[in-house]
Amino acid sequence: MFHGTGSTTAGRTLVPIGGVTPFSTLDCPGSISCVFYFQGCPFRCPYCHNIEFQPVNPPAYKVSDFVEFLWPRKGFLETVVFSGGEPLLFPEALNDLTKLAVDEGFEVALHTSGFEPEVLKEYVTEFPVKWVGIDLKAGLKDYCLATGVKQNYFLQVVKSVHLLKDSGVPFEVRTTIFQDLLEGGRLDSLLKSAQNLGVERTVWQVCCRGGRPDSDVEARIVEFIHEGKLEAFVHVR
Repeated sequence: MFHGTGSTTAGRTLVPIGGVTPFSTLDCPGSISCVFYFQGCPFRCPYCHNIEFQPVNPPAYKVSDFVEFLWPRKGFLETVVFSGGEPLLFPEALNDLTKLAVDEGFEVALHTSGFEPEVLKEYVTEFPVKWVGIDLKAGLKDYCLATGVKQNYFLQVVKSVHLLKDSGVPFEVRTTIFQDLLEGGRLDSLLKSAQNLGVERTVWQVCCRGGRPDSDVEARIVEFIHEGKLEAFVHVR
């Protein structure tokens, strides 16, 4: 697995940011936030909603633009969320931007696939992270199907979840439910895997098709609810 460095604040001026959402009430629970999207992702999920951030292009986002974006929003925005893509592909750039955000008085949050538990551990240890959203893509046997890559990252994700539990950082385990997970008992496998993590609950998100939530997926989740399989353990968003 490759790791990029981007261009850091230690003498370099560019970072691999591919886009910005200037205002959000959805990306960090209970917080008014902005979202910075890192380029690059180790996965090729068939339902990906941020496919434009999968490739890594030469870093073109200025660190100075990051600071200039945040400065006038002090007192209004509360949290800077780092998403992607996968922020943990670029730990140096992520750390630099996080330090700048914290120094400007903002809280920070992270969206991650959990593919690099050691990098995640270093990050939540070094910085006062407000919240982490971590993906559980599928059960063990179906993980490659859900990620679109040959290497199975299920055990790395499990390790990441356990280290978050140990860290005390608030976090949420999320799964995007898509068509292929509806077949062959894969939802049951996913549910069992999530329950084995020992978390209070997980969040299921319905994938989109043609810009709208997939109605077939919604219908299957409703069946699961009626069958009593989800109960209070899974929140459907």
